[in-house]
Amino acid sequence: MATKRSSVSRLQSELARRILLLLKEQNAQPGHHLVELELCNAFGVSRTPVREALKVLAFEGLVDIFPNQGSYVAEITAEDARELIELLAQLEGFAGELACQRYSEEMLKSLTRTHEDMILAYHQGDKPTYFKLNQRIHDDIVAASGNKHLIEAHRRCTRRLRRIRYISNLQQTAWEQSVFDHEAMLEALTARGAAAVRQIMTNHAANIWETVRNSLS
Repeated sequence: MATKRSSVSRLQSELARRILLLLKEQNAQPGHHLVELELCNAFGVSRTPVREALKVLAFEGLVDIFPNQGSYVAEITAEDARELIELLAQLEGFAGELACQRYSEEMLKSLTRTHEDMILAYHQGDKPTYFKLNQRIHDDIVAASGNKHLIEAHRRCTRRLRRIRYISNLQQTAWEQSVFDHEAMLEALTARGAAAVRQIMTNHAANIWETVRNSLS
């Protein structure tokens, strides 16, 4: 029985992930109606797994489900964004501190390469690539913390805030500050300066709120 439940759970999670990718490809905005029949046709499944996958996304705060009205890409209010960014700042700061104590030299080399590619994207004015590499750096630092519960909490938080973080990187002043922060972050990581990394990453995440507040009001 436990094996069957585990299998069903994996199916729901995988379908939820694929729905999320589809929404990203379609650039679906908050309030976008998720038509169950269209999702069934897109993934070749019945309504039941689609509904269960949507419940998974609803649990993560990515989808709003209204009885007798359907499912919609979740809206994010200014208050939601502020609270999530406060949480993100603490998660990333703590993760950075742990990563300093636990990362391998191979991980640091990989992080450095990603950072160099990100800086190249900055100089080329390639914001989509910059954002993707920026997010990879943050995810890799959190992964280096070695704390699975912290990693999962960060994953959920960043999924809800991904569009918000993208907005912050579209603004030139914030983009320049982001580059400066990442340079300082890598320098402190290389020196295994745990306190410095925690402060830099906490402030870096907290600054997102100042950048996006007006766009959400």
